[in-house]
Amino acid sequence: MIPYYLNEAMLALPGVRNIVDLSRQHLEIQTEEGVAIDLIIGRRRAQEGETLQKVVEATLADRKRTLRGFELGGVTPREYPGVVGIEVTLSFVDQQRGPRFYHELHCLLEGTQLGFHAISALGDAQACDTWMRAMLGGLKLRS
Repeated sequence: MIPYYLNEAMLALPGVRNIVDLSRQHLEIQTEEGVAIDLIIGRRRAQEGETLQKVVEATLADRKRTLRGFELGGVTPREYPGVVGIEVTLSFVDQQRGPRFYHELHCLLEGTQLGFHAISALGDAQACDTWMRAMLGGLKLRS
């Protein structure tokens, strides 16, 4: 039996030898300064021979093709406690919400591609960027 924890409950998964969590969390955050940030944590199984660089490049190519007003801010190799990844900043125009800012960190952990995505209004880009760096700087991986 493997326990699986979520906010609302703990599930006992009987007869399970191994589990790979490919879930996606979406947190709506209001900072003390009043900035609204969506934090999305997404997971997907890494494919054999696939590099993180290729995944990020393919994702950016798709976004460039599909997002209105897409602008790439930067793509930078970055290291945070226990995590080495690729940090991406970008902006685009969402039809319902207007200009948006994304700050993302993509990394590989034990065969899973993990993405941390902080999203805010473009006008709050600096606050979102600062918040994301502070959040990632305090990242503590489970062993």
